[in-house]
Amino acid sequence: MSALSRAAVLTLLAGCADPAAPATMADTGPAPEAWDPVDYVDPMIATGGIGYQVGCGFPGAGTPNGLVKLSPDTANSSGAALGAYRGGGYHYDDVYVQGFSHMHLYAVGLTDYGLVGVMPVDGMTADKTTEAGYRAAFDHADEVAVPGRYTLSLDAPAVTVDLSATPHTGVHRYTFAPSAEAPTLLIDLGHVMDGSVVKSAAIDLDPASGRLSGWMRTDGAMARADFTVWFDGVVSPPPSDWGVWASEGALEPGATAAAGEADGLRLGGWLSFDQPEIDVQIGISTVDADGAAANLAAERVADVNSAAAAAWETWRDALSVVRPSGGTDRDRTIFATALYHSRMMPTEFTDADLRYRGFDQEIHQSDRRWYTDMSLWDTYRTLHPLYTALWPDLHADVLDSLAPMVTQGGGLPRWPLATWDGGFMVGTPATIIAAEAALKGLDGWDADTVLDFAVDQATGGVVGAYGAPPDVTHLDRTGYYPEDLVGRSVANTQEVAISDYALGLAVQARGGDPALVEQLLARGATWEPLYDPATGWVHGRMSDGTFGELGDVGIWNGDYAEGNARQYLWMAPHVPERLIAVLGGAEVVEPRLVEFFEEAAIDAADDIEGLPETWYWHGNEVDLHAAWLFGWLGRPDLTQTWVDWIWGRWYGTGPDGLAGNDDGGTLSAWAAWAAMGIYPLAGTDRYALGAPQFPTLDVQFGEGHTLHIERIGAGTVTRVELDGVVVDTPDLRHADLLAGHTLTFVAEGP
Repeated sequence: MSALSRAAVLTLLAGCADPAAPATMADTGPAPEAWDPVDYVDPMIATGGIGYQVGCGFPGAGTPNGLVKLSPDTANSSGAALGAYRGGGYHYDDVYVQGFSHMHLYAVGLTDYGLVGVMPVDGMTADKTTEAGYRAAFDHADEVAVPGRYTLSLDAPAVTVDLSATPHTGVHRYTFAPSAEAPTLLIDLGHVMDGSVVKSAAIDLDPASGRLSGWMRTDGAMARADFTVWFDGVVSPPPSDWGVWASEGALEPGATAAAGEADGLRLGGWLSFDQPEIDVQIGISTVDADGAAANLAAERVADVNSAAAAAWETWRDALSVVRPSGGTDRDRTIFATALYHSRMMPTEFTDADLRYRGFDQEIHQSDRRWYTDMSLWDTYRTLHPLYTALWPDLHADVLDSLAPMVTQGGGLPRWPLATWDGGFMVGTPATIIAAEAALKGLDGWDADTVLDFAVDQATGGVVGAYGAPPDVTHLDRTGYYPEDLVGRSVANTQEVAISDYALGLAVQARGGDPALVEQLLARGATWEPLYDPATGWVHGRMSDGTFGELGDVGIWNGDYAEGNARQYLWMAPHVPERLIAVLGGAEVVEPRLVEFFEEAAIDAADDIEGLPETWYWHGNEVDLHAAWLFGWLGRPDLTQTWVDWIWGRWYGTGPDGLAGNDDGGTLSAWAAWAAMGIYPLAGTDRYALGAPQFPTLDVQFGEGHTLHIERIGAGTVTRVELDGVVVDTPDLRHADLLAGHTLTFVAEGP
């Protein structure tokens, strides 16, 4: 069957588009008022890549931070779908589609979800109770993805798949070719992502009304607790034939219900139709069956076209908080898609009636949206500061979601996933995002509950049920986490130093106890004893004060978390002045930092793809701030040089357009900051200065405030002004940007 083109899909959405906006990407820069970000978003970016440069994104349909992310799950030519390449269920090099499921994580290095799978087939046979029997070959020439809509034309079976979503429902249309003998839809509750296991499930079909409902409970590959999702849907027209299965290959034609419990359960149902065009809308709930039905009722749409039009408008509104002018098509695509990917996660887990299932596994009634799915070790660096700046009301809801995790579950999470903490990585990143937002003055959330718990945990008064740091008494006894007592000792020391420093600043800003403030701010320096002047590196130190073996500084070892000594040398973004002083001063640090990037550029030019970078590594999080440190060396020109290099080398418009896992929007948010010419220093209210990637940007920076950013002249920026006053520091404060109206970067020279 012929594919819908991108232009055709955009035309379908024209009813909700700005008539002045181009239907396809323009060749010249629009005026600020003509910028329509949805025209430039390409959901296929970050769906490909290899090795450590795999993107793990997905191209499917969703709404900003919505529960439902309806997307294809794919497999390679052998039918394998290993999780390392498919954190979002999809990899661009794959050749098979094996279902369209309703829930996905965005661009993480492991898999989970892939729940409530639907697949079109031509007639039902016993082999189609598993992916091996129903998967279908596909071609990217027959695939189009735009914000809120995904279409794919398959040849065997000959059917066009058209998908959209509302926050809590998936909206499908399947159009079979006239040659189809028995247009059929499978609802496969045995389908999950690699490493996950279905533990129990049930399905009920009501052929007369076209209703289908049920639930599935999984032990996810990432989740630390079993997780249940309920669904309630309706198909049109009503089916002409149906059945269920409760184990692989065991078809029960004419049956309308099945239930089972077993590790690796294969259970599902099918609906066959006399007509070629089938519309489906399925409500999803993480609360209960009533929630799934209510979500469907609350978000019922006429068809996939109306759902896609509404999603398009919602995305336009969400992404219009920044309006750039000028730039190339490539710049616009990278930037618009970065904003789009920044709104994939966290995920809203409240139902339409604002009930949610909390970390105590009980149902709670809220008066606001509750969010989970936060890759906090990654996202605290770029994504959460971006939310504070661009979407403060949303971020207040996200931060308020941490309070029930404390009161219901007993801890501040490190990687909240569904209704428990996944516990991945190190440190206490939830403390950083909460303290930093409080320091920046973001209100409207339960900061007292979150920050009071963070203080108790940091000072040894409580150990959280999850997300807790290593024993903090080590920090009081030795001044760092000893290598012989704590795993990943350097990474833990540095991460907790950022957390405690951020917490100290927040307590100070809130008028807290000066002695507590002094203690926490001092903890921000616990990384310093790990600097070894004899070697010039930060590395593991024993509890007796002696340094452990350094080893090869370009190789990962047990001192660090996903990085090496070269990358962790710079891991003190909260105190750049002190970092430079400890490392020997500007005259020592500048050549080392230049070498860090020059060697990275040489390696990147060799184009050895798929391997971890051993110098600056943009595909991981540890050193993302490093290019922004040159301002404290008196070389802001080098910040511009290397940020421009990163923008040009590690961002692109193809499926491999990111340097690695986006990790819930972390790399995308970095690009958004780079486009604006400023970058947040983690755990503080400070922004390093660089230079914007566009001639002008109008930014809704904070609630009800517009910051106009402009770049005047060609060449290297030599002067920065805020409302006409020269900025004589390498950074600005959050309050400065909230009060300022025009941030000007003046370039002089060729």
